[in-house]
Amino acid sequence: MENEDIVHVLLNKPFSTFSYREKVSMKTTGRPLPKIQVTKPSGKTAAVNANWYAKYSWLTGTITNNRLYCWPCLLMGKSHTWSVNGFADIKNLDRATKRHDKCQDHVGAAIRLSLLGTMPIDQVVDEGVRLQIAHHNAKVRQNREVLKRLIDATAYLGMQELSFRGHDEGVDSDNRGNYRELAGVMARYDHVLAEHMQGSSFFTGMSKMIQNDLISAISSTIHQDITNDLDKAPFFSWQLNETTDISCHCQLSVMMRFVDDQGRIQARFMGFFDVSEGRDAQSLFQFVQAQLSSFNFVDKLVAQTYDGAAVMASDLNGLQAKVREVAPSATFVHCYAHRLNLVLSQGVRSIPQAKYFFVHLGGFTSFFSKSSKRVALLKDHGCARIHRSAPTRWNFTSRVVNTVASNYDKMVEIFDHFVDHPSMDDETIRLADGLRGKLEDFEFVFLLFTFEQLFSHTDVVFDILQHKSIDVSYCRLRIESLLRIVEELKLESTFVQIYQRAVAVDDPELFHRRKRKQGQSDLRQAYRRLYDSIHDSIITQITQRFQHLERLQFMELLNVDKFESFKSDFPTQSLLNLLETYGQFFDQDKLKIELLHFYRNPDINSSRKLCEAIGFMKSSGLDGAMPQLYKLMCLIATIGATSAGVEQSSSCLKRIKSYTRNTMGQERLKHLAMISIEKKILKSLQKNPAWYDQVTDIFATQTARRIDLIFK
Repeated sequence: MENEDIVHVLLNKPFSTFSYREKVSMKTTGRPLPKIQVTKPSGKTAAVNANWYAKYSWLTGTITNNRLYCWPCLLMGKSHTWSVNGFADIKNLDRATKRHDKCQDHVGAAIRLSLLGTMPIDQVVDEGVRLQIAHHNAKVRQNREVLKRLIDATAYLGMQELSFRGHDEGVDSDNRGNYRELAGVMARYDHVLAEHMQGSSFFTGMSKMIQNDLISAISSTIHQDITNDLDKAPFFSWQLNETTDISCHCQLSVMMRFVDDQGRIQARFMGFFDVSEGRDAQSLFQFVQAQLSSFNFVDKLVAQTYDGAAVMASDLNGLQAKVREVAPSATFVHCYAHRLNLVLSQGVRSIPQAKYFFVHLGGFTSFFSKSSKRVALLKDHGCARIHRSAPTRWNFTSRVVNTVASNYDKMVEIFDHFVDHPSMDDETIRLADGLRGKLEDFEFVFLLFTFEQLFSHTDVVFDILQHKSIDVSYCRLRIESLLRIVEELKLESTFVQIYQRAVAVDDPELFHRRKRKQGQSDLRQAYRRLYDSIHDSIITQITQRFQHLERLQFMELLNVDKFESFKSDFPTQSLLNLLETYGQFFDQDKLKIELLHFYRNPDINSSRKLCEAIGFMKSSGLDGAMPQLYKLMCLIATIGATSAGVEQSSSCLKRIKSYTRNTMGQERLKHLAMISIEKKILKSLQKNPAWYDQVTDIFATQTARRIDLIFK
């Protein structure tokens, strides 16, 4: 611009449109001092005296139109005369320059021009750039508001385990899928979303890729929240379980159990992982090392809970043995619910009469599961529905026993109706007659009432073991209590009650004559032996299946029922048992002192449940005063007694990846399961407005977007 008439250029191109460097360059170069020839009204020309330029440092001009201008106002100001039209009245120049020199706009322009270039270049933004950034950020703010609605729609469908896409999502389709339809409903009452859906041509937010990215972003925030809690926990345990989905892929479900920084016991779902390529112990161990090493399980894992499958539970080459090689503190706990299930199933198989009883009991389930007419008749008689039994869930069998026993008289009436009703088909009559005969069979009825009584106690314990938040010390006490109850059921008075109930239905003497059974002169004594053998078998199975409880002897340290005796006789052996496995986590001397104070102070040891004791310690600040004791409580609470929590995720798997959604990808399945199972965390996160920004930031950086979502 050195050879140009810069004033003439500025009259045609505003100073604000130049780059910052060009502006500084113009200021540095300074005002031009041209020789202006002004034409007077008389027609004569007169030159502007050069002294005027010396007198006023702001005065400049252009030879293009022979007019004078104010250099600061031309660059930075608003004065119309001195920056747009120019001044040409030589006669009044002195008065005009003095007046302009005192003008407020002129002074402000001179100040702004003086400051130009004095600040670092990275802190100075051109006016045009500032406008561009402001416009960009306004657009980003609008786009984020739209995405916030789509995030809510995605979270809702995920938490409700509903499908997202439809078979036909075309414009003319009556059902375009839940995601599109829900967005349409929201747009009716939300002008922000409505304007976007009507006006956007390149980002509607409806494609399956966008859905997957939103699902992934939401799931990532939940996973990060769980990870943050795990990092704060002193230790954790995990529960792993395999199941096969509808597409015949083997899915490994992972659940983490720990006590968070608020003193609450948590069992958190970490995801489904496809392990179809290798289901042996070595392959699973390699998976554990690859996927879970970020949680520092070598130092922090204190327990591992699986079902009884050999690939998991074997002491030689099972997964639990391989994990303990690298994490010595990772005690293996065979799921208590699975153990109790094996106690009941194995306990009856060893007794022929009991085995035949359950075979015939299955006939009741089959009879009422194959005909809606039979079920309707069952309902008409006010009888509870008979559930199907499952070989892997013994409490399902107990439901059948309880239903038949508690509705015994009604069942007899129902089968009489089937046999005597003329409209019944031959097969129904034949089956009904056989089942009615069983209900009149003394041995069957005796075993029915025997197992009804036994299951009334085992079902209570089984239901307790199904709670994923239950701690192992409480489960241990309930198993020991169950053992005592089964022992008490062997009393003569209890047997007599069962025997008399069966006698009221059928005479045992007549039963044996009908069956032509010989060699049993004292029938009552024979059934007494059968009764005892059933209970002895259950007791033996409980003792064998739960004999590992001795390894958890340290849990006696927090047995409320023994605190009184511990005041004078400290449980040294239990403390040594603790230190043998978990010694690296504790200061032995300090822990012993804190336990003694704990036993002797009823104000702090009155809580019956471990979770309540942990909560009290945290809320009262005793976790800081007695850190070793608090750590012991957290350790016992962290050791999972059951894999019920991780098995419940299998039910979620079947709901999400169903027959009609069997082509779902692994990542989508994993993220949808996280949203569904951990919906409580998600609902908590949604209450924080900053969470939407976090999800949006993750979504924006997953891939290149055609929509602006990042602020400048």
